[in-house]
Amino acid sequence: MAKRARIIVVGCSLFGCAVAQALSAAGHDVIVVDMQEDALDGLGPDFDGETLTGDGKSALVLEECGVRRATHLVAATDDDALADILDDMGIAPICPHRICEDEFFRLTGLTRKEADL
Repeated sequence: MAKRARIIVVGCSLFGCAVAQALSAAGHDVIVVDMQEDALDGLGPDFDGETLTGDGKSALVLEECGVRRATHLVAATDDDALADILDDMGIAPICPHRICEDEFFRLTGLTRKEADL
């Protein structure tokens, strides 16, 4: 078996659930954080990871999840503020929103306005 990873998934959307379920089924340590307790129900009875109801943008919640020991952090939210907070903490999240945006511009060849410096 490949190395066991400790993964935090912030946001229990359809994407967050799918990633968390697949990683848990593969034997990884997974903790899912969402502000809506009922969203965590979407993980189903076969999910073998941990869940935490709370704000994944909160440094305290992230510390409670063991963010410094995590091998990966998936920012499965529609709020880029989480990714910015993690960047400030020196943690590089996997952020599907950013990945999709970058891929869109790569595939289309279109350019976007550069951020004001």
